[in-house]
Amino acid sequence: MKPNTHCQPDKNNTKRLGSLFLATFAFLTLSLFAEELTTPTLKVGDSLPEIQYTNQWEEPSPISADTKKVLFISDMDASKIIHPILEKEGKGYLESKKAVLISDIHRMPSLITKFVALPKMKSYPYTLRLVREEKMADSFPRTKGSVTMIQLKEGKITKIEISNSEAEVKGFLEGK
Repeated sequence: MKPNTHCQPDKNNTKRLGSLFLATFAFLTLSLFAEELTTPTLKVGDSLPEIQYTNQWEEPSPISADTKKVLFISDMDASKIIHPILEKEGKGYLESKKAVLISDIHRMPSLITKFVALPKMKSYPYTLRLVREEKMADSFPRTKGSVTMIQLKEGKITKIEISNSEAEVKGFLEGK
């Protein structure tokens, strides 16, 4: 008599199911772990993260409580949008708008920072708050080549916009 093959489990199917279960379990575990490690992105209603900024002259440069606008840049293309505006407006412009500029430079090679970027930054007629450590500014929303513009009221975020338009950034600073 021929054995009934319909009642016996297929060893290949059992192995495949076991492998699928392990892969799914590993994926879910890693996803949860990775989610715990990521910093949540800033949103309306949040406060700015407490970061110990230094400026381009390597002095402590905290953000004052009366700050109303934050400009955040994290790459060279974004800096090419904001720096011409600020250089044209000159010394005291950001302060007159109760605004600060934050630049995340942690990815810049240290030799470039020390011998090229910082000497150039020291010539700017405005204060540039620098983020030099990895992950410190991860919560700032960003898009490559764009300026993140954050509006504050009493230390809380009321609006976040991202733009690669010089006119829009200027309008944000002017309150338009």
